Amino acid sequence: MTRRLSIPWLALAAVLLMLFLYAPLIVAVMYGFNDSRSLVWPPRGFSFRWFINIFQDPAFRTAFMNSIIAALITAVVATAIGTAAAFAFTRLRSRTSRGTEALGRLPVMLPPIFIGIGFVALMRLTNSTPTMLTIIAGHVVVALPWAILVVAARLRTLEPEIELAARDLGAGAWQTMRRITIPIIAPAIFGAALLAFAWSFDELLITNFTSGQLTTVPLYVLGKLRRAYDPSANAVATILLLIPWITFAVAALFLRRTGGNIGELLGQRIK
Repeated sequence: MTRRLSIPWLALAAVLLMLFLYAPLIVAVMYGFNDSRSLVWPPRGFSFRWFINIFQDPAFRTAFMNSIIAALITAVVATAIGTAAAFAFTRLRSRTSRGTEALGRLPVMLPPIFIGIGFVALMRLTNSTPTMLTIIAGHVVVALPWAILVVAARLRTLEPEIELAARDLGAGAWQTMRRITIPIIAPAIFGAALLAFAWSFDELLITNFTSGQLTTVPLYVLGKLRRAYDPSANAVATILLLIPWITFAVAALFLRRTGGNIGELLGQRIK
């Protein structure tokens, strides 16, 4: 009897938790399509006017392009360095490599505002000015540990017999990595890049310290909310919400299509 009674309570708690987590997102998206300028409940009418307004705003278009550029470069740099580091950490099994890997995870555990202040101090020390490069550098610092974790986790589950079989078939170390290891872990590398892209596109605190006169989409929204409430801010928030979801959907499709028989891959890649 106690077990039967506990199930409805658990279901109710789960529903309340989901409402607590997603209600602000749902409300923000609904007001993004609201036809009225004021915050009234329920929203009045359905309209794309606020999305049209923001894309007609040159400041938003500039901020959007800045966010895309920063996120793309961050994804490429963080994934490239993270993949190389993951190979080093998983293949060089020593106390030094384990200690270095632990230090590589440190930026994830630090408050973003601390990293931002550190970049400000570094820029003043080197007499450099905030540019797109400083934005990317700040983003890479935090995106890099995630890339290392994702790729290293896949490398640790890679069966060593696959690479040994390639070596037995006459492949060298570089050929084995290029034709066997990299294609097998490609979904993890792609997933790490998407994770870095999504994180960089939404980042606000570090960007606020490293951007200078440049504006990204999160800074654009913050500037709008500082002046006065504008429903177009909800439209921008909807875009910030959808872009990471779209990137992860693309990643899911990629992972689904790249899944295959490892034996077939081994036979096709070694020639």
